[in-house]
Amino acid sequence: MDSRPTADALSRLRTLLDEVRDGGRTFSPVEFQRLADELGAAVTIDFSAVEHLGYPLVVLRDPEPSTDRFATLSKREREVAALLAKGLRNKDIAAKLFISVATVKDHVHRVLAKTGLDGRAAVAAHWRG
Repeated sequence: MDSRPTADALSRLRTLLDEVRDGGRTFSPVEFQRLADELGAAVTIDFSAVEHLGYPLVVLRDPEPSTDRFATLSKREREVAALLAKGLRNKDIAAKLFISVATVKDHVHRVLAKTGLDGRAAVAAHWRG
């Protein structure tokens, strides 16, 4: 699964970091979460690194599920669960993974059955912790 941030999202991150570094901007935890969601990754930003590096240190990580509830899923089912957690629709998941919508529906059904969760929102909530 290609979960790399888009060039546009990275460009916005770079602009925000420039503004923060220059002392002209701070951003709230809500803005920080929106940024992480847009990047599709867990984000850690160390602003104290500016003293040594001249720029904040940014680490992007693929978000991992918060519990072992997803441990029994196949690799493909985990990919589908991750995309469900991002809020993608079946047709968008199908396009991203180059599979049919019917196959996505099968994977979603298996994700729900194996995890014991009752819907897409529950998958997202448990995936993000």
